[in-house]
This record gives sequence, structure tokens and C-alpha cells, in this order.
Amino acid sequence: MKKKHEEHENHERWLVSYADFITLLFAFFVVMYSVSSVNEGKFKVLSESLVSSFNNKKTVGELSIVNLPINKKLHIQMESNSSSADNARAFLSVANAITTANIPQGVQIISTERGLNIRIKDDALFQSGSASLNPQIQEFIDLIAGLVKELPNRIAVEGHTDNQPIRSSLYPSNWDLSTARANTLVRYLINQHHLADYRLSSTGYAGTRPVELNDTPQGRATNRRVELIVLKNTHSDTDSSHPYLP
Repeated sequence: MKKKHEEHENHERWLVSYADFITLLFAFFVVMYSVSSVNEGKFKVLSESLVSSFNNKKTVGELSIVNLPINKKLHIQMESNSSSADNARAFLSVANAITTANIPQGVQIISTERGLNIRIKDDALFQSGSASLNPQIQEFIDLIAGLVKELPNRIAVEGHTDNQPIRSSLYPSNWDLSTARANTLVRYLINQHHLADYRLSSTGYAGTRPVELNDTPQGRATNRRVELIVLKNTHSDTDSSHPYLP
């Protein structure tokens, strides 16, 4: 009887396991990248959509991120990142131009978490007890308006006084005076420089948010101010915190 040839042992079987391992590793990193590329809100929508899909339910009136092709999702993410980066560069360029400009006396520029704070003492911006702009400060306001005009960022204008009661028939209280001064600056930016009104907000705080103690004339003079804040974001300034609150 003819002997059967012995089958040679396959020494390359490990390649199959290795290929499976590489495939699983690639899938793992794809999933990790996808999860890291969405924010918390999108991730919540994604998870709810997945649950709804597995339960054979459809969400009415909501846009589900699951329904978008993967290349569309990446396109949206890349566009958002690109826009944010461009806006950040534009904001930094404007902030640098303002801080390196010829700063008039009575003006202080501070970088805060909210944005670029341009703090103007009341005697530099207005006549005593008045809400009319000084002609001397208008050139600097014009410079700021020209620089921020093309930015999408919001601008908050805030009026402040000291704690001394005001005696004026035109402004019965410091609340009226601080609000009127903030409104005056906002109207100037809109009427003279045509800044979009939706970008601007006007608030009067009277003497409730001092930056110095009110027990000296110098401290009270510092507290009488208007702050023009170019916010870092392009949305409403919804942050309830304030850098001067205790």
C-alpha cells in the first residue's frame, strides 16, 4: 500500500490572528476618534438617536447626528474648528492693536476671562455729572470702533459710579447716571460707526461693583467709569459671574 504524504505544518497561521488584531485595533481607534470629535451636546444627541434606532422609534422634529453621512459630520466639525480658529486669530490681532495704540490718559486696558476690557474713567469720557462724550476721547473710541467693526464678537458696555448719592434733576440716582452713560456710548457706536446693534449690550451698575474702596477721593474717582468689553465669544454674554464680585 502506498504511504500518504504527511501534510506540512502551516507556520503562517499567525498572520490570520495578526490581521484580525490589526483590524480590531483600527476599529477601536476610529471609534475613539469619533467620540473625541463631538462635544457633550452632540454626544447626547448621538446616544439618544442610537437608543431610538434600536427601539425602532423615530425622533420627531429633531436633527439627529446619526442621520448624517460620516464625511458630512467631519466636514461640519472641520468647518467649526476652522471658523473658531480664524475668529480667535482676528480677536487677538484686534486686541494687540488696541493695547499697542496711543492710550489716552484715564484709560486702562485689561485682559480678563470675558475678553478685552477697556476701562475709561468718567472724567476722561464725560463731563462731570453728565453723559455727554468729551471730544478728546472720541478719537480713541473711533479707533476702537474701526478695529472691532469687522469682528463677530459681542461688545458689552457697562456704566459704573461711586457710592456717593447724586444730586441732579436729570439723573435722580446713580442707577440712572450709570445706565445713561453706557447708553450714550452704545448709541455713539451704532450711530457714528454703524456697529450692528445685536452685538451690543448696555448695562448700568451704579456703585454696586467698585474696583477700589470708596473711602478716598482717588478710590471714588477710579470707581466712576465706563467699561467697554470686547467679549471673546460671538454669543451673548450669559456668564453671570463678574470679575469684581467677591
